[in-house]
Amino acid sequence: MDAWHTVYLIISIILGILGIWNLARQRNVFLAIASIFWFLIVLFRFFVPNIYNYILISGMPSVGELSLFVVVPVFLFLAFFSGYRR
Repeated sequence: MDAWHTVYLIISIILGILGIWNLARQRNVFLAIASIFWFLIVLFRFFVPNIYNYILISGMPSVGELSLFVVVPVFLFLAFFSGYRR
């Protein structure tokens, strides 16, 4: 494993822990889900590449690429526009 992959994995672990912490504190749910999902994407990308590179339909990007470039930005967009309960 490359040194940058290790740094990338450590950052995603930290964000995954912060996402779980945000869920426990009942803060922004969409941001917490996005960070946990991003951790899972990084984990699958480096340690289970068969799942990350799985192609559902010929001609479409892989499952990992779709989730990284479609699902995570949607959760971040929803987190940006969600209101806070005080």
